[in-house]
Amino acid sequence: MTEKLINSVFEKAGKESGKDSVHGRAEYLAEHISEVYKFQVSSKTLIRYFKKEYSPSHPLTDYLSQFLGYENYGRFVKNESEPVLKPGEKNYKKNKAWIIALILLPLIGVSAYVGYQNGKEECMIWKKDHFERTACSGKENEELLRIFRLENFKKIKPTDTTAFFKNGKVQVWYDKSDKKLEFFTAPGIHPKNGKTLKPVSKYIIRKYIKTGE
Repeated sequence: MTEKLINSVFEKAGKESGKDSVHGRAEYLAEHISEVYKFQVSSKTLIRYFKKEYSPSHPLTDYLSQFLGYENYGRFVKNESEPVLKPGEKNYKKNKAWIIALILLPLIGVSAYVGYQNGKEECMIWKKDHFERTACSGKENEELLRIFRLENFKKIKPTDTTAFFKNGKVQVWYDKSDKKLEFFTAPGIHPKNGKTLKPVSKYIIRKYIKTGE
């Protein structure tokens, strides 16, 4: 069942981030888990889970289940498990796979912390409309290094020509504080006020950006 969990998580990560590559989705997941659940897992480890080299363990399985909208991993298993076979039905192959999934133990411990590069802790700091890589010093607006956030998270001023959606996927997120809207190129946490950004909607676009319509 952990295999199904990982596949579902990567599928949702692709829809939310707009990333088609496994690497891009893994970076998005690593950042999301760190920011929302305060749990450190590297994108490399998530990729190994996706490739079925290892299996995630508690509490990561709970966090991944919550990312999908479940209370915990137990709820995910209960909801996603196959129905009980009727008397007389034979499906030994599926039953065997189900039993193995339930009893499978993790083959590796807690994953490496992605804020470390070459043995040194690194951070990034918010500069007006983007993040810049820096050594950790405890400065205001400083965050632990997250490659996906560093490379993809920018503050923008959208116009009528901004691509808000691509193949049906949201490309812009926003925050509204003190009656002021700010727009960003990736989901996550606002770099200053700590609020979770919301995906832009057609209503927001029509009301605050495409005012000429």
